[in-house]
Amino acid sequence: MTHLANAGCFEAEIASITGHSMKDVGAILDEHCLSRDSELAESAIKKLEMSENRGKIPK
Repeated sequence: MTHLANAGCFEAEIASITGHSMKDVGAILDEHCLSRDSELAESAIKKLEMSENRGKIPK
């Protein structure tokens, strides 16, 4: 699961491969695997910044 999450897979995608429920995937990743992985946090911030900048006219 950790490799899939680090590759950018969503919990639903991971669940479809592993057979776990999405709730269980989230709980397992939070509790045992990722411990708030810094790479995932950085990726999330980049995605947020990109979504906020969409449609804005450059200065």
